[in-house]
Amino acid sequence: MKQKSQSKMPHMFAIKLLDKLPGFFKPRRYIYHCARCKWSFVVNDGCRGALRPIGENGKPLTRDEVVARAETFAGGPCPAMRVVAEASLRLNGNGSNGHAPALAEDARRPELRPH
Repeated sequence: MKQKSQSKMPHMFAIKLLDKLPGFFKPRRYIYHCARCKWSFVVNDGCRGALRPIGENGKPLTRDEVVARAETFAGGPCPAMRVVAEASLRLNGNGSNGHAPALAEDARRPELRPH
């Protein structure tokens, strides 16, 4: 059974309150920083509900990177958790419970094969 990555691997955010933009009725701005993958997002930047992914060390992101990161904000998947899940699947062989298929075990042990 395949797991839904959207609900199983969300970001783990640390939230920081930023300064308020000048003007009446402007919302508070927040920066959300994922402790796992180190991605950052500015929320309420310019208008209420606006979301802006920002690059590491102030490097500009391409439009495709901005869209891809914004899609993961609400429910994931966090890229750091995706790497962990893929590594777990590789270690477990077939991704179920870590046991090798019965046919592979018979191939390694010739005395178990029927004659």
